[in-house]
Amino acid sequence: MSIICGTDLSPASAGALEVARALAAQRGDREVILVHVAEDETLAAAARAALDLQATSGPGVPVRAELSIGAVDERLLSFAETEGTDLIVIAASSGDRKLGSVTEKVIVHSRVPVLVVRDPQPWLAFAAGKRPLRVLLGVDDSVACDLGMQWTQALRQKGTVEVVLGAIYYPDDAADYYGLHQGAIVDRDPEIEKLVVRDLLNRFGAGSLVQARAKRGLGRIGDHVVELANETGVDAIVVGTSQKTGLGRLGSVSSVIVNDAPQSVVCVPPNANVPTISVPRLTRALVATDLSAFANRAVPFAFALTDEGGEVHIINVVDADAEIDEADVNRQLLALAPASMPRQVATHVVRGDDAAKAIAQAAARLGCDAICIASHGRSGITRALVGSVADKLLRATRKPVLVLRPA
Repeated sequence: MSIICGTDLSPASAGALEVARALAAQRGDREVILVHVAEDETLAAAARAALDLQATSGPGVPVRAELSIGAVDERLLSFAETEGTDLIVIAASSGDRKLGSVTEKVIVHSRVPVLVVRDPQPWLAFAAGKRPLRVLLGVDDSVACDLGMQWTQALRQKGTVEVVLGAIYYPDDAADYYGLHQGAIVDRDPEIEKLVVRDLLNRFGAGSLVQARAKRGLGRIGDHVVELANETGVDAIVVGTSQKTGLGRLGSVSSVIVNDAPQSVVCVPPNANVPTISVPRLTRALVATDLSAFANRAVPFAFALTDEGGEVHIINVVDADAEIDEADVNRQLLALAPASMPRQVATHVVRGDDAAKAIAQAAARLGCDAICIASHGRSGITRALVGSVADKLLRATRKPVLVLRPA
């Protein structure tokens, strides 16, 4: 793999090239590919000397200069594909701060992460081992965010990186997700923020150089991410991009961040080939049962999913106004736990008229990594009229679900 650096031959591009060379040296790459794209033959001829000069300036990893003609974003991305690069480095400049810029077109269509450099110095000091790089990792539920986490983990293997995990929450949505009482949408919610921070650290992994921050949102997510980056004093923002096109691009989180953040920005696309550095650990599982014989068979699977010493939460969902002996139900639930598997076991009677939503909310509130449930296997008209709790759960939760099917 190699790093490609796009250049318009400006001083800012020279700074981006320094960063590309420093990161390449840190990774042990043999070269950096410096690409300049001109609109026509005449401009290409005039740029040749300046390109060669920029490529030979400064020490470090050798630079291969490539001159091309055409649309800048198309030619740059073509080089990235044919050269098998895993990172594109470009400089941010005042000319890029508008919709439709070369930078934004590259980000929208790239199949590899794109580093937009604003201040080269933090990256150069990091690559030289002189100081940690401080990064804000924007976290949401997208595939690109998962890849951004892996990209950040890979960066931490090359040098010291202080990571701030940042998530923007909207009180009404978050209250519904966790199954909590909704407060005022304009106020911070400490209870929700505590749960969000817990989930961020569980998802990425806690450590001495990792912290998590939850920020209440009112406007655009991208604006709040930039605010959080400024508040925490980071050097760079790592964010996944949905790569929207057309009108959808106007509200793109990554677009707002790239345009407005004073820091460097790394945009990771959803189709990037990012190696897996860390794998999820299933330490907490939730299993739901209606105490029928078949539903109870899902309970051992929750124990099998979790690590030894993990937690298993066994729940029973009843109607909101059901009159039951909760203590007796909890005793029945606890009796389902296999004695041979050492796990921390908790039982819960959850009230709600929508079983699937109640299960999803309980799993979120308890910080569970996966859900187990048995499906009674209804089909045809019965399924259409009654619905399947398992099917509804798959749509209601963002967590992995193991469904036990009947024979």
